[in-house]
Amino acid sequence: MKLLGTGLLLLTVTACAAGSGGAPGAGSAGPATSATSAPATTTQTLGPPPSPTTGRPTQGIAPGDDVIAETQVDARGLPEGYPRSLTRSADGRTLILQAEEGGCRRVSAHVGDQTAQEVVVLVAVITGKKGQMCPDYLKEISIPLALNAPLGTRTVVLRQG
Repeated sequence: MKLLGTGLLLLTVTACAAGSGGAPGAGSAGPATSATSAPATTTQTLGPPPSPTTGRPTQGIAPGDDVIAETQVDARGLPEGYPRSLTRSADGRTLILQAEEGGCRRVSAHVGDQTAQEVVVLVAVITGKKGQMCPDYLKEISIPLALNAPLGTRTVVLRQG
């Protein structure tokens, strides 16, 4: 048993010395000092490589789009469980409704009235019939909604429809 303990201790010390680059004095008692110093190297950190895909992403917010502030969205007319997350394109002429659908749940939306003060978006959620078996999956979708003019400071009113 004593031999096994000594073997494990030796294995641990060897592993620690190998992990530290095997510097001289790594196994000796007392404070470890190094007589040689490594030459200074400069490593330049680069950003992530460019994406091989083009176009809009299949999930999440596309680069260049921005989230519309909750204070600019009036969703009081929507029932619980309806999608409320909106982004806008860089030029402000397209709203993108972020939603989840799957199984027997389908989401659709279209632009209703557009005035100088507000843009109405009608959102419909269709679910399966009671007792209907539905596949068990969920996916994020983005529904683009073209506007007549850039959104600017207009309020987006979400309504069931």
